[in-house]
Amino acid sequence: MNTHARFIKLGIDTNPIVATRLLNAYATSYMPDSLCYAQRLFDQVYFKDTVLWSSIISVYTRLGNSHKALQLFAQMKLQTHPIQPNHFIYATAARACGSAPSYYLHLGKCIHASVKKAGFIPNIVVETALLDMYAKCGIIDCASKLFDEMSVRNVISWNAMIAGYLHGGMEAHGLQLFYRMKCLEFHKPDEFAVATVLAACVGINDFTFGAQVHAYLVRTGYESDCKDAICNMYFRCGQVSCAERVLKGREENATSRLVMIRGYVLNERYHDAMYYVSCHDNFIEIAAVDCTVVVPILTACASLSLLRVGRQIHGLIITLLNFPQNSPSEEGIAIVGSALINMYCKCYSVKEAQQVFDSLLPDRHVSHWNSMIAGYILNGMLENARRCFEEMPERDVISWTTIISGYVQYGCPHEALWLLAKMYTNKDGLVVQGNCFTFTTSLEACSLLSVLELGKQIHAKLIRTVVNADVNNVVVGTSLVDMYSKSGSLSYAQRVFNRMMERNVVSWTSMLTGYAIHGFGFQALEIFHQMMEMGVEPTEVTFVSVLTACSHCGLVEEGLNYFKMMKEKYRLLPGSDHYTCVIDLLGRAGRLDEAWGLLEEIESEEVIDGSSIETIWGALLGACRLHGNVEMGSRVADKILKKQQASETYITLSNVYAAAGMWHEVYRVRERWKRESSVPGFPGHSQIHVHFQVDDL
Repeated sequence: MNTHARFIKLGIDTNPIVATRLLNAYATSYMPDSLCYAQRLFDQVYFKDTVLWSSIISVYTRLGNSHKALQLFAQMKLQTHPIQPNHFIYATAARACGSAPSYYLHLGKCIHASVKKAGFIPNIVVETALLDMYAKCGIIDCASKLFDEMSVRNVISWNAMIAGYLHGGMEAHGLQLFYRMKCLEFHKPDEFAVATVLAACVGINDFTFGAQVHAYLVRTGYESDCKDAICNMYFRCGQVSCAERVLKGREENATSRLVMIRGYVLNERYHDAMYYVSCHDNFIEIAAVDCTVVVPILTACASLSLLRVGRQIHGLIITLLNFPQNSPSEEGIAIVGSALINMYCKCYSVKEAQQVFDSLLPDRHVSHWNSMIAGYILNGMLENARRCFEEMPERDVISWTTIISGYVQYGCPHEALWLLAKMYTNKDGLVVQGNCFTFTTSLEACSLLSVLELGKQIHAKLIRTVVNADVNNVVVGTSLVDMYSKSGSLSYAQRVFNRMMERNVVSWTSMLTGYAIHGFGFQALEIFHQMMEMGVEPTEVTFVSVLTACSHCGLVEEGLNYFKMMKEKYRLLPGSDHYTCVIDLLGRAGRLDEAWGLLEEIESEEVIDGSSIETIWGALLGACRLHGNVEMGSRVADKILKKQQASETYITLSNVYAAAGMWHEVYRVRERWKRESSVPGFPGHSQIHVHFQVDDL
């Protein structure tokens, strides 16, 4: 600014050479009014040569106004006396297209054609800019073809191609290219290439390759310049101890402290994160640079229910925002506002969350609405969540997924599926496309209702919307297996299960449970054996299904051995469901005395709480009915009714007497039920499916 003022006094500011130098200075100043001063200076120059046009286009591109940069590029070519762009202008225009790929891809292709026509290829500056443009636009094939055709490459070219693979979700290709680059003599990877490839290791969760990159950095002497990126990689791969070793002994700065705090929060080491904050007095200085750094701290406060500390952080944010130099971007306000709402809601202070939400007017972002809806659902306020959802001026896929998930969570699958249908038939004609989370939640609603045809429709929509999600996404695949199993279509469930590229313990358990609950015990046990062979460690839920399968097959000894395996080999503590399965297993086999002895042992050792023990006795009562053991059935029923008046106990006992032809006892039980029980019999519940809609009868 001072230099510009002196040139104005001297009357030489409109000289093309002087103006060009001033424009280049504005391009690197990043002052608030740089673009305004640069444009005014450009307009005052009468004779504008190619270099001056190149400078003004570069100013707008560097300072993030790609639209204006491309307008000037077009104006330069279409004015009365058009100026032919040089190779540098073409390169700058290509970079501008890459900054807004959804709008300017076609223009970028036209620039590529013009460059070829003008004879500027081969030119490493132009080719690298075009390569970067295609990579940022997600056209990886074109970027790769251009990279392979380059006769000369520099470090920037390699970096652009590696970054392109990463942004295009092709991390493995990016790692291969980095390895090729590392093997060359003249183009050794720089800090940018290393940071990019470390991010690729995070993307595919390849800790081993990340450690190899770290070793390479140690050998080449780059480690000290890339420690923050290395730590971030280790944290994101779950290797907290490795990250701590990297930073040990290093002089800390604001960036390294923030990496540590974020890393601890990411790995749910919230106490370590809060301790790290408390040990550094200059956290306020860090937050003064960028108030969004408080977000991981607010996340830790929410997870540990540290409401008082969260309020202090909130006060710090308000203080920082009162300084004129701290004017966060719209994105920054959205991030911090959402973090505050989440923190208050997870600390069960909905009123304060609502106050934050109200204070964000008139600049509420859609993320603020989503956080408020999620907070209401977390605190059991489903009606408030729905009201907030209906008041939203615009909704994104997260909004729809959150409210649908809320209704499923609170046992309202009908309403959840109705909202899903509404999402795809928006009255404004703006249809929101669901993501994997939307489909997973919707499939859970179908599982609760056992609506097979509607589940198939959602599966078909999923395949059209998210390519191969049922194969590549373990959560989606597991949800499909669960839906088909609970809807009675085991063949479809098995087909989805077989196509899954990755399976976790939940996937295996869902398939196993499907066979077990439908009486296919041997098939369920076969799945369990395959699971063991694959080295997948079973959970408590897995063993419930295994014991159920053994019960349905009459495999008593095998079931008891699995129960023993669960306790001794896997060190899993049996719960009421496991004991119920064992009692059912013994009861179905007619080993009622053995079942009675086990139950008395459970009661004496108090391994199960009182509210659950009645359920286990109920399993033995059912076995007494099955085998017509009236005497034991009567004793079991008396034990249950002394602790809990339940209608199902009276019904089962009545059926025991009825099966033995003891009608006077049936009458006595029913009279006792009427006299002593305040719990009426539960009415039946039926549904009808018409045109893929579910209605209660």
